[in-house]
Amino acid sequence: MMRSHKKLGGCLPCARSARRPGGSRGFTLIEVLIAISILAVVTTLVWGSFRETFSAKSAVEANSARYHSVRLGLERLAREVTMAYLSQNDDTGQQERRTFFIGTRRGDVDELRFSMLGHQRLYADANEADTSQVVWYGGRDRDDGGKVNLMRRETRRLANEKPETAPGESDIACDDVVSLKIDYWDARDKKWREEWSTSSADGQPDRLPSKVRITLTVYDERRQEVPFQTAVRLPMQEPLNLQARKK
Repeated sequence: MMRSHKKLGGCLPCARSARRPGGSRGFTLIEVLIAISILAVVTTLVWGSFRETFSAKSAVEANSARYHSVRLGLERLAREVTMAYLSQNDDTGQQERRTFFIGTRRGDVDELRFSMLGHQRLYADANEADTSQVVWYGGRDRDDGGKVNLMRRETRRLANEKPETAPGESDIACDDVVSLKIDYWDARDKKWREEWSTSSADGQPDRLPSKVRITLTVYDERRQEVPFQTAVRLPMQEPLNLQARKK
């Protein structure tokens, strides 16, 4: 008796491998594209967060540096005002006085010029004294004509000439300011004055204000106006007279 054999289709090992449930298989193109898209979205979000953090950090540092510069300029002006003085020992025959205190309204940035006792000599044996003439004023920026800087000029010694022509140095005390307003307290009339002049007969000859109020307004990092204000008291209000003391 002959046995009949049934023919199996295909290769037996290949068929078993195709039906193996735990067999390894690769990623499809769609799965790879989805994974790349998710990675790109996550990377964009992370980078955006870092960029905002760095931008906020830079803005805070710039704002802090800006306010520090403003405070230094304001403190320097206030400190020098407290060292202002007058003297009656000047030669009255000269056209320009050696000691004075003149505050004038000048548009957005007021001008203040005075003689003071706080000059610092930077070089040994320099032909300079401990007294000098100082002018605080507003000037256009050389690189950007739209900006106004708070300028300071100091002479090397007292002289019977205008501080602009006397030997001295000018520098920027505070850059890009909005305004500078200076008010002077008249202790005799009990009121604030917008101007003060010791060189004119209709002003306040031979006497200084008892207090000076300074308001400096600048721009912040968002170009918003921010005012800074301080007030100082002048310890010396009457002029010096050394000849009277000798007598």
